[in-house]
Amino acid sequence: MPEIENLGVSVEEYLDGLAAGIDILDLKRLEAKGIPTHLALEAMTINQKTIDGTATPEEIVRGLMILTPSLKQQIE
Repeated sequence: MPEIENLGVSVEEYLDGLAAGIDILDLKRLEAKGIPTHLALEAMTINQKTIDGTATPEEIVRGLMILTPSLKQQIE
């Protein structure tokens, strides 16, 4: 069984985030990996577009760059 992470998010924060269209837990996981908030939010948006089949090839490449530590520096 996978280990449960404590990301310090209250139920209220989680529900407020969902109401705003943001999965706070995903955001906190990305931030914990060293991805700045603005890039984490962008990556989450690109991820959803990829799932929906509406992401452009450029967006997919940018999402991969955000998630790859050595490439992320080129974006910042």
